[in-house]
Amino acid sequence: MTARVEPDDIYVALVAELARTAVPTGIMGITLVGVGLFIARTLQDPMLLAAAVIGGVASLGKLTLITLQGYRPARGAGTRAEARVWDRAHLLVTVVVASCIGTVAGSAFLQPDVEMQMLATGLLFGYCSGVVTHLSVRPGMAIAALLLAALPAIVTAGWNGSMSHGILATMFGLFLLGAVQGVFTAHRNTARQIALRLDMAALAGRDALTGLANRLGLHDAFRDRHQSSGEAVAVHCFDLDGFKAVNDRYGHAVGDALLQEVGLRLRGLLGASALAARTGGDEFVVLQHAVHDAETAEVLAREIV
Repeated sequence: MTARVEPDDIYVALVAELARTAVPTGIMGITLVGVGLFIARTLQDPMLLAAAVIGGVASLGKLTLITLQGYRPARGAGTRAEARVWDRAHLLVTVVVASCIGTVAGSAFLQPDVEMQMLATGLLFGYCSGVVTHLSVRPGMAIAALLLAALPAIVTAGWNGSMSHGILATMFGLFLLGAVQGVFTAHRNTARQIALRLDMAALAGRDALTGLANRLGLHDAFRDRHQSSGEAVAVHCFDLDGFKAVNDRYGHAVGDALLQEVGLRLRGLLGASALAARTGGDEFVVLQHAVHDAETAEVLAREIV
């Protein structure tokens, strides 16, 4: 059984959602450092002190990553390869933070002090709820974070031996299962919404009659092509001689069929080398990419005619 691979545009959009988690990341970082330092000082435990400090540094690293990623959409959505770099960077800092939270929470449940266990419980539930809400766009990352944060507390609470701690460990385990289910549900809903949004954006830039780009689609294609490569392009503009007479003599249904045929022929001629758009009535524009000289543009112009 193979894992389902998300389409490139949906994957890129899902990874981009990770840049919207600055506020919860900051809140969680402050909480982790505060609770971790308090428990470490109370227990005089250098391991917990290290976990609190490392977790705080990782949270700062994640905030920096979010800030850098936040500037990326202004330069285009990016490719799947670029999104994968951001995805892996987020995974790294998330694993570090979750591991630190798991260390602090697990150590707290080894102690008889109920106050520390209450603090650890609040820390754990706050983090896990944030993971389900904000990291479910990357389910693998979210589930890894949930397991790393919650399993140490479940194990140490169950290891404590008392009936109340056994019940608590069972509750944590059931909540963890529910959180995992919540991650998959939230991811599925978010992916569906993004797919719908992308479809609507594509329709907004497409001519309904011919299936070619419209003025908006042409504008976006020119802008994106220029920003991504800066290469020279050729713009071919033409209309259909005698088109009004076709409509007048044979009716608009035949005129529409003629426009559709022109669109079909343009798509067959151009392939991926250029973009064709219908900008009005019988007016068409072809945006030719990677034009090295005037002769290259002239060859395509003759083929279009």
